[in-house]
Amino acid sequence: MIKIAKIIAVTSALGLSGCFNVLPEPDPANSIYRLTSNIQKAGFNARAPIVRIETPSADRLVATRRIVVSPDANRMAVAGGAEWADSLPKLVQKSMLDILASKPEVTGIIPRVGSKADYRVHINIDNFEARFDNGSEAAPMIIVAYTASFAKSGSRDLLGTKQFTTTQRSSGINVSQIVSAMNAANNDTLSKMSDWITSFSLTKS
Repeated sequence: MIKIAKIIAVTSALGLSGCFNVLPEPDPANSIYRLTSNIQKAGFNARAPIVRIETPSADRLVATRRIVVSPDANRMAVAGGAEWADSLPKLVQKSMLDILASKPEVTGIIPRVGSKADYRVHINIDNFEARFDNGSEAAPMIIVAYTASFAKSGSRDLLGTKQFTTTQRSSGINVSQIVSAMNAANNDTLSKMSDWITSFSLTKS
């Protein structure tokens, strides 16, 4: 369990004005975290339309393996001594693939699979952070917000765009507790997105 202890400014390491680094106490080797889900997968349906999940886009700091926290609504920070197992966009992409796998009416794929897709969804990571809105000694608020653009794959005709947001209070200030809350908020947000996608009258070409 890693406790967030103090915040120091980072300049050349991140190259980002106004960014901060949250250091753990003590400072062990980095802990590696993943985004996971326990959603039951549906069986493969050969007649289901295929949805390609593009690699999500995000701001420069969020699009890394750093775990982002915020001392307030204006400053960005990263948790020291901990990181994601891959860049956050790739983890979100895999999470969406897992969640769509629970939907028998669609088949989700990622671009490198190479299969022809009927539809495509692009996700922009608008926010993915733990905000210490009640001070550094109180459990932070987790904020996860994605904007999805859903389109036909061949014609690229846009079918819809919508933002999905989840806020959830962490159970504590340890990094493991923060990541657990982030994981739950990510799954909730993507579940709402997948319900929205399957609300369209989708057909297989």
